[in-house]
Parts: sequence; structure tokens; C-alpha cells
Amino acid sequence: MFFLGIIIAVISILFVFMLNMYNVNNQNGQHEVPAAKNGQAKKSGDFNKYEDPSKEFSSKQLRWSIWYVRNRLLLHRLAMGTLVGVSIILWLFSIYKWAMFVLDLKADQIAFQSLSASINYTGIHPHFAAQPVQVISVGMYAGGQDKYDAIAEVFNPNDRFLAKFDYYFVINGEKTPSRSTFLLPGENRPLAELGLTANGSAAIAFENISWQRISMHKIKNTKDYQSYRLDFAVSDFVFMKNLAQEGRNTDAVQFKYTNNSPFSYKDANFYVVLGQNGGMVGILPLKLDMFRSLETKNTDLRSLISGLQVTDISVYPIINVYDEGVYAK
Repeated sequence: MFFLGIIIAVISILFVFMLNMYNVNNQNGQHEVPAAKNGQAKKSGDFNKYEDPSKEFSSKQLRWSIWYVRNRLLLHRLAMGTLVGVSIILWLFSIYKWAMFVLDLKADQIAFQSLSASINYTGIHPHFAAQPVQVISVGMYAGGQDKYDAIAEVFNPNDRFLAKFDYYFVINGEKTPSRSTFLLPGENRPLAELGLTANGSAAIAFENISWQRISMHKIKNTKDYQSYRLDFAVSDFVFMKNLAQEGRNTDAVQFKYTNNSPFSYKDANFYVVLGQNGGMVGILPLKLDMFRSLETKNTDLRSLISGLQVTDISVYPIINVYDEGVYAK
């Protein structure tokens, strides 16, 4: 804008110092029209009736030419006034902008200081960080003839974090092998180490914990997302004792398990928690190589736990619905 004002100002100056082309033949600066010879003025003709013999110059063009010759000084002054006015406006605008720039220097210095200031985010980290996995209970349960199962009920309190970690049990000071697993956001389910020979006090430990935030832009409600994909139902549960199997008596846990979701799963794992009057008395693993949408599986699980009494069961899927590899095509 500043340079445009300079250019227009230069053009205006050139117009001022241009040759006076409106009085070329009258170099003395006078504007009087010389008198005709013999003291008589020539009588002007009617240009409206002029006809060009060559038909190349009409009377209309002649009128416009005469009007231009008579008013070219006025047109010159209008052009000069327009250029000078535009130049003045641009110069005033440039001066205003330069003044604002000088006055804003102090404000810019304050802004630069605020940008260079460091903020301590450690105080707000706990608010946005994932909460640790909670252990509800840990115990030892009979798992068969001279076998024991270590079972822990754990809970992921985070609504938007998927937990991945390794875990192991400590039985009488001895560590069990480490296992890898996960917990979906808001998921509560058991972790187990089955078929142990030692019995005693038990504790569970976690290591190599990592958190995967579930994007709000991709999944608005994780609870609805998970329940829609893990819509399984138990029906026709029957507990039968002392059934002969391979030369020994076993107890049978039989039920129908239906996949009500629109998704099919491959290599799906489950834990079947055995309950007696609301309390847990044992756990059985269940693996289905293929569990198709709307399919019902007739399930028959056997237990060698002596004196077992089961009045109800709960089935916990171990399926990471955020992993595309669990779905069957």
C-alpha cells in the first residue's frame, strides 16, 4: 500500500509537469482567439450537417471530437484531481498503519514474553492419565485332583483406555510363569493361573503395562461399542455330577452359548466362572475355534474337583474387540 501511494504520487507529478498540449499554437500564454483577417470573424458552420465525402468520418464522430477538444482541459483536471485524491488517501492509510505498528510494538513484546514462558504440565497429568488396574480379590481354588487354580478378579476403571500388560501370581513367595493379557475400558473379569501344584497365600503382580487411548472421534461411546460386539447369552444351564469319563467320574457343566452379535470370531477364548449361591467356587477355560454370528454352541465342560456344587455360571469373553485380527471374515 505504501509503494502504491508512491507510484500514484509520481504519476501525478508527471501530469503536472507535462507539456501544455492544450495551447500548442499559442505560446504566449494568452487564451484569446486571434481575430480573422480584414477585421471580420469567420462565421462558423453547422457541424451537424457535415458529411464526409469519403464516408470515413461521420457527423457524430465529429461532434464527439469537438466536445473532446473543448473539454480536454477539464478532463485533464479531473484526472489530476482523482490521482491526487487517491494518492492522499493511500498516504494517510500508510501513515495510520505505521503509527499502529509503532504503538503495537509494546503489545508484541508482551505477547513474545508470554509465548516464551514455560508451563508446568506435571500438575495436570494425573487428571488426564490412565488410572491403574484395580485388584478386587485374589484367591486359591481347587482345580482338580491335587491341583489348584490361582484366580484374581481385576477391573479397568478407565472409560477410554485399553490396558495391555503382563501378570503373574506369587504363591508362598514363588512366582508363576508370566502371562500377557489385556483389559477393555471399564472391563471387570478374572485372571487365572490354572493347574498349580502348590497351595497357599496368593498375590498378583503386573508388569510392562501399556495404555491405548480410544479416540473419541472414532468411537464416541466405548461401553456401547463393546457391548454391541460382545453380545453373548447363556441358556439351558445344567450341572451334572459323577459322569463317567475315561475310567473316572467327572462333573459336567453343560449349557448353550449364543453369539447374538453381528460379528463372527475366530480363536475366541472365555473363562467360565462356576458359582454356588452367588460365590465363586472354581473356573474353567473355554476356547472356540470359530464362533459365528447368531450361532449357538452346545457346550459341555468337565471338572475333576471333588465335592463340587454349582448353582450358576458366568461366562467372561477374552476378546479384544479393538483388534481387527479377532474377527472372522
